[in-house]
Parts: sequence; structure tokens; C-alpha cells
Amino acid sequence: MKEILDLSLFHTKKMYNRSRGNMKMKKILLLLLLLFFPVLFTGTVYSNGDGNQVIYYIPHQDDEVLTFGVSIYSYLQQGYDVHVVLLTDGSNSGIRKQLGMTKEAFVTARNQEFDKALAVLGVKSENITKRAYTDGQLTEEQVEAVIKEYNKKYPMAIHKTFSYYDPHPDHAAAGNALRNLVQQEILTDAAYYIGPNYTPTNVDILKDSYDSSYYPFIKAASQSYNVENEIIGMYGIGWKSVPKQFEFLESDPMSRYHE
Repeated sequence: MKEILDLSLFHTKKMYNRSRGNMKMKKILLLLLLLFFPVLFTGTVYSNGDGNQVIYYIPHQDDEVLTFGVSIYSYLQQGYDVHVVLLTDGSNSGIRKQLGMTKEAFVTARNQEFDKALAVLGVKSENITKRAYTDGQLTEEQVEAVIKEYNKKYPMAIHKTFSYYDPHPDHAAAGNALRNLVQQEILTDAAYYIGPNYTPTNVDILKDSYDSSYYPFIKAASQSYNVENEIIGMYGIGWKSVPKQFEFLESDPMSRYHE
């Protein structure tokens, strides 16, 4: 594909140089660029039509990589319009006291890791929102309100968050909120993801599609949480907080879920 693209662009440039003042040739060049350049970045032409959105409701910074990384990257490769909603501020991680950071500085640093990781995966910055609910106190009602907002905007979207079986209360609140709306028939397309910290035994566990070509991007996103450079406000918070979960991800990069 790359060779075809390079050859096409070479001939297009040659034609353009011969007909610099020819408006028709300029239109042809523009058309070819629009046709070929999306393939360079994603392999798929994106669309924002109804039914093409996938929305991830993420309780904390680092969850998007540890649990949903492969899923996010896979859906992007398939051409979906991926949105990521960070639900809490992530301020109550135990590592904050060890680092001696203020709440404000800690949240800023965690958000920087979060944004960097999603940029590596290819999520558009305008598709990322942060709700900043209090870490450790997330409620089902808060998450339901957020999901309803997105369901109103994208009524045919796919919705994804943690399993309601997850032992972390924020994770479980997100899962219960999504399940509540499914049970109320407000939305239908939902999946509940299983983090690396536990494995439920009472559900059928499924996996998002994975290809070995994904691995460099998953690892780079993981390592976004392992950068230590105080000059740019990076403290490697993710890896300091849950190193074994990041190690597990890099050794077994899969996104697991149940329906």
C-alpha cells in the first residue's frame, strides 16, 4: 500500500509541476490527497455519522490504557469515532502523599499522563472530556447523567465502561450506571470491561480484536505513565502507583469484557 501511495503521490506531484497554473490539475491533486492521506494515519477513512461513535467512560487516569487501551486502539483502526470521558479527578491515589504533591499539582500531572497516552493511541483531543468528580466518591447518578448526555448527542453510539463486578467502588459505580440505563432500555449497545486487578468467574469473558501491530502503540501509551521529568511536569505517577498492572499489560495486551 505504501509503495502504491508513494508512486501515486510522485506522479501527482509531477503532473502538478507541469501544470502549475492549471486549476483543473490542482483539483485533481486535492482529490488524491483527500483520498490517500487518511490511510497514512489510520488505514481507514473516518466518519462522524450516527452509529459510528464509541464512548468510553473512564473513572481514573491510567484506566484508559490498563483496561481499555487495546479496545480504544482497535476501534480507531476500524474507523470509529472514539470519545473518552474521564469521570474523576484522580486526586486520591495513595501515591500522592508519597510524592509530597499538592492535590492540584497531582491532578494536573495525572491529566498530563492521561492526555499523552490517549494522543499515542490516536484519540482526537476534541473527543476527550474531563468531568473531575471526586476520586473515590463517584456515584451511579453522576455517571448516569454523563451517559445520558452522550446518548442524547449520539443516540446510536456504543457505550463502554468497567464491569459492575469490579471491586473498586468508582469502577463498579460506572458499571452499575451503564447497566441501569440498559435495563431501563434507554440504550442497548453496552459492554463492561474487566481490569487487570481481578477476574470474575460468573460471566463469559470476551476480548476485543488484537493484532501484533498494535503492540508498539499500547506499549508507548503505557510508557506515557512512566516518564519522569519534573521540568515538563511528568512524574511517572501511573507506574509508581500500580507497576504490576502496567507490567501485566505489556506482557499480555488485551482488553477483556463481558456483556
